[in-house]
Amino acid sequence: MKPVIKNKNDHKNHPILGSQDGVPTVVSLYHDHQPGETSTHHTHPWEHQAYITRGEGIIFVDGEKFPIKEGDFVLVPPNADHYFENTGTSVLSRVTFNPLASEGHLG
Repeated sequence: MKPVIKNKNDHKNHPILGSQDGVPTVVSLYHDHQPGETSTHHTHPWEHQAYITRGEGIIFVDGEKFPIKEGDFVLVPPNADHYFENTGTSVLSRVTFNPLASEGHLG
């Protein structure tokens, strides 16, 4: 089997790597958040993990805000009410990994 290689700049739909690419367990997403921008405030039954590739901000989890910055790995627990917010002056970027079961619920 050959690897699947996709560039985030060429694939704006989510997931970037998903079942259409033959992934067996984990889908991969990429997000940019402009200064002051937030992700959708949401809850879901699966955990997901995020890696902050640039910028700084907060992750809101179950009513509490936690600072995040470039180089941080973040575990969002299952069923946690959460969102990401860019509180900095430059773009906040993250790569997120979700279980394959989440694929039909991604936006």
